[in-house]
Amino acid sequence: MTYTTERTRRQIIQSFMHVLQTKRFSSITIQDICDDALIHRTTFYRYYEDKYSLLKDFIYHLSEELIKLNKSSNTDPFKLLVDYIEGNFVLFENTLLGSDGHILFKSLVKIASNILREHSKTESDLISQKINQSKYPDVMCELYATSIMTILQNWISKEYHYQKEELFEIFNQVVFG
Repeated sequence: MTYTTERTRRQIIQSFMHVLQTKRFSSITIQDICDDALIHRTTFYRYYEDKYSLLKDFIYHLSEELIKLNKSSNTDPFKLLVDYIEGNFVLFENTLLGSDGHILFKSLVKIASNILREHSKTESDLISQKINQSKYPDVMCELYATSIMTILQNWISKEYHYQKEELFEIFNQVVFG
């Protein structure tokens, strides 16, 4: 990939994220993204088929960022995700809560599951122990990841009116009894 190609693709993703700060994914148009990126629609379509293919690329980059954060962090994956979502709250609110929220939710479950699996290979916390002792570690990771993302989705939607620290306490109580 050439420098110009990569730069333009990143510019489109950055504009997509910028537009997500003000609109739900379901309301965003290609023109909104192009206007923010200061590009013509033909340039957008040179890189992406539609906004869903852009969302997939965005999720890929989000996954890479979270995996890097997990590798460089000493915190547990749940705290990492909560902190990341808190720092990008509106972005997640506008992608998880719209009519297309299931797309990001499913992808975030997969990302969280992969992070938990990698974390369990090097750590000995209680979740990692449960994952490693399980006959079905991948299923355990998916189960935890789905629980984590459901809790976070309810927090983002304000169905749960808890402070961040309370989320940690809830998760630890649910997981560890």
